[in-house]
Amino acid sequence: MGHASPAIAAHTSANFSLAKVLAIFMVVTGHWFTGTILWIPVTFGLFVFAYSSAFFTASIYGTRVDSGRFWKKKFQRLGLRFLMTSAFISLLLLFSDKPVFHWHTLLHFVGLSGLLNWLQLPNQSGLGAGLWFFTLLLGFYLVYPYIAKAKHHPRLSLALALVAVFVAVYLEEQVKVGHELWLTMLGFWLGSLAGLHAIQIRARYPLMNLVLGCVLLIVFNLVAGTNRFNTALICFTSINAGLWLTFARLPPAFFRAGIHKLEQCLLEIYLIHTYLFIHPTGVNGLDYLISGFIIVITAMGLNKVITWVDHWLTKSKVPS
Repeated sequence: MGHASPAIAAHTSANFSLAKVLAIFMVVTGHWFTGTILWIPVTFGLFVFAYSSAFFTASIYGTRVDSGRFWKKKFQRLGLRFLMTSAFISLLLLFSDKPVFHWHTLLHFVGLSGLLNWLQLPNQSGLGAGLWFFTLLLGFYLVYPYIAKAKHHPRLSLALALVAVFVAVYLEEQVKVGHELWLTMLGFWLGSLAGLHAIQIRARYPLMNLVLGCVLLIVFNLVAGTNRFNTALICFTSINAGLWLTFARLPPAFFRAGIHKLEQCLLEIYLIHTYLFIHPTGVNGLDYLISGFIIVITAMGLNKVITWVDHWLTKSKVPS
């Protein structure tokens, strides 16, 4: 497989475990309360997901990647979960008389829903809601072996990172695709470089910048009533959130057994959540809580079934 970067610190892994759980619930919340200022913390969540995925990929696989083994591991980790969860969603849609039998459904089953978004093609299938991030993740895995070569050129990596920040902010302002595509792509790029180069920063510096960015966003949006600086400030705050999570040492009380259980089914939560939004009471806040409970219970159940099937297929023992 080649050299891997230095071992991932235990506190870094724990930080991102907690952050990803919080981020997925922020995404779910943002998709429920649409048209609100919650889209800003949702963007933070998407950036954290992208940054952490890239950071751990770079830290684990390093610079010289055997593409065959790399993709085999990724398929083993995500393939069955994605296919079985997509099949579950298809059954839901069939029972609710939503369109499933369309060639667009094939795109969704291979994780390429994002192509419809980016080519501005209307989705003719009931599947695919919000799955552009998964398409982007697959794209990152495709180009990672080439990104990894940046480790051999630290100064060039820094220069490209700075250029990427400005390009992402510009594209976010000028090329609208309906979601925070460009800042999320930036998260993958910066997470890769952080993992490859094993950078070291005192956690208090990105934390101060993170707080400053949040304060400025609140002041401009809620006090001054302007969103003129949102993209630049969201970018600045997101980057510092990623860096702080990389180096901070949070108190052990933040980490509970429930966090690990939720982290195991993040993919399922992400894939199914928009399909399980229900409004049984007509009270928005209460319906949100009911939907959230159903989403989590369903995701955990799906994860258990998928785990059992995986171990049955591989003839290995199912963990207790």
